[in-house]
Amino acid sequence: MVNCPRCGAEAEPSGKEFKFGVFEGKAFRCKSCNRPFNAFYRGNKFSHTVPKAK
Repeated sequence: MVNCPRCGAEAEPSGKEFKFGVFEGKAFRCKSCNRPFNAFYRGNKFSHTVPKAK
């Protein structure tokens, strides 16, 4: 499970997955602040989120 980059709460996947260059992207929605964000993976290893975590 991925944590929200804005508030740090646990987020749930929205089901959308996409390819972005060398990254595999997955869309998430925060359970706490109810805002969407994308998490990017490279070779099944977590890379970063957009927006970036503070």
